[in-house]
Amino acid sequence: MNNEFKIPDPETRARDIANLRAACRQLDLTNLLLDEAIALVDAHLLKQRYPRISSESNYLPTQSQS
Repeated sequence: MNNEFKIPDPETRARDIANLRAACRQLDLTNLLLDEAIALVDAHLLKQRYPRISSESNYLPTQSQS
């Protein structure tokens, strides 16, 4: 068996590099979309949390442990 490493021809290398760059761009775009979705969920959770925390009717004082 011949298990020697064979360097691909320049055309194949150029095509593979272009494909890898396109895949990286797609992954970067997907990461940006996920970051945006996470930011929207965080903002929504903050809007829900703020009235709950700021409302005095929900305030329960803790007993000091003396």
